[in-house]
Amino acid sequence: MAQVDVLIRDGHAGGTAAIDDVAPLEEFLSSNQLLEKVKLPNDTDLSLLIDYLPRLKTIMIDFPSFADGRGFSIARELRKKYGFTGDLIADGPLIPDQYVYALQCGFDAVKVDGVTYERQAESHWYDALDAFKVTYQRAYEFKNGPEISVFDARETSASSRNNNDPYYGLSASEALRRAIKEYDGNLVLASSMGVDSSVLLHMVAEIDKNLPIIFLDTGKHFRETLHYRDKLVSMLGLTNLINIAPDRQEIKTEDPHSDLNQTNADACCDLRKVRPLSRKIFDYKVRITGRKRFQTPDRRNLPILQTNDEQVKLNPLAYWSAKDVTAYMRKHKLPTHPLLSLGFLSVGCQPCTTRVSDGEDARAGRWRNLDKDECGIHYVDGKWAPIKEKKTLEVF
Repeated sequence: MAQVDVLIRDGHAGGTAAIDDVAPLEEFLSSNQLLEKVKLPNDTDLSLLIDYLPRLKTIMIDFPSFADGRGFSIARELRKKYGFTGDLIADGPLIPDQYVYALQCGFDAVKVDGVTYERQAESHWYDALDAFKVTYQRAYEFKNGPEISVFDARETSASSRNNNDPYYGLSASEALRRAIKEYDGNLVLASSMGVDSSVLLHMVAEIDKNLPIIFLDTGKHFRETLHYRDKLVSMLGLTNLINIAPDRQEIKTEDPHSDLNQTNADACCDLRKVRPLSRKIFDYKVRITGRKRFQTPDRRNLPILQTNDEQVKLNPLAYWSAKDVTAYMRKHKLPTHPLLSLGFLSVGCQPCTTRVSDGEDARAGRWRNLDKDECGIHYVDGKWAPIKEKKTLEVF
C-alpha cells in the first residue's frame, strides 16, 4: 500500500488536499489565470515573483533532500526582504530535527512524503517544537555554545549524532528540562552557593521547585555563603534543600584541631567534601553541576551531558562564559554573592579561599600557592597539573 504525503503544521500531521493544486513555477508564470499558489525550486530568482507576491496566498519551496538547505535561505528572503505574509510550505524529505529551524526561517508547515514520515513518529515532530528550539541558531541562552547547522542533522534525535555529548547544542534551560523529564525523580543539583550558583538555582526553580538540591556544609564556609544560601532558597521558593555535613566522628579523629587544611589540603577536601557528598550524591543517577569549560584547563572539553562516569553528570552551563553568567543574573535580577564585590571571584571554604587580583584566573584564589585546582568532587582519575598560562576573565 502506497504511503500518502503528510503536511506537518503546528507539530501535528494532516492531509495535503489544500495544497494539491499548487502550480510549478513555469506553469504559474505562463498561465493566463490569476493563480494564488506556486511551487518554487530552491534556486529560484525571487525577482521573477515581485509583481505576483501581493496576490499569492501560498508558496511552496522544494527541498530535494534534507541535506540541501538552500530552501531555508529562500524562505528567509521572502519573509524579510520581500515581506511575503502568505502561507509558506517546505516540500521535501525533511526530518524533525530541521522542523523548528524551518519555522524560524518563516515556514508555516512542512510537507513530507509518506515513506519519510513513517520513519518518524508524529510525537517527534511535536516534541521538536520544544526540544530543538535553539539547536540550529546561535541565539542560545549562552553566547558561545556549539553551533549546529541543518547540514549536521543526520538523525531524528540529537542524541544519535556522532559525538560524545547527547545534549550537544541544547541551551542550558532546555538541557535541564530534558534531563528532568528523561531521568524523572532520579537527579539532583549539587550547589556550592558560590558566586554564580543563583543561575542554575533560578533555572531549576522555573522548572521544578521541588527538585532535590544538595548543599554541602563543610563547617569551613564563610558566613556570607550560608546567608546567601538561605536568601536564594527563600527568594526562589525552593522546597527541597538537603544540607549535608562531614561525619562528626571522622572530623574528631582526622582533624581534631581543625587545621588539616594547613598540612594536607587534599586530605581535608576528602574528609569534608568528597566523603560526605559521596554518601548522599550516589542516591541519584544524575548530578547537575555548574561547571564550565572556561574555568580550568581540565574542563576545556566538558560536555553538557557526561555519561562515561560512575554517575551521569549534567553540566548545563558547560559552554557559558563569565559574561553569559553576568547577563543572565542581570536579566533575572538575581542577587550576587556578598563576597563577589570584595574580590572573591570563586568562593570555597574560608581557609582556602583568597581574593583575586586583576588579570588573574577567576579560580586563582582557590588553594592559592598549592598544586591544586579541584576539591576532588569531580575527579575520577588522577589530578590535574596546572599549566603556565594567564587568563583575564571578566565576571562583572
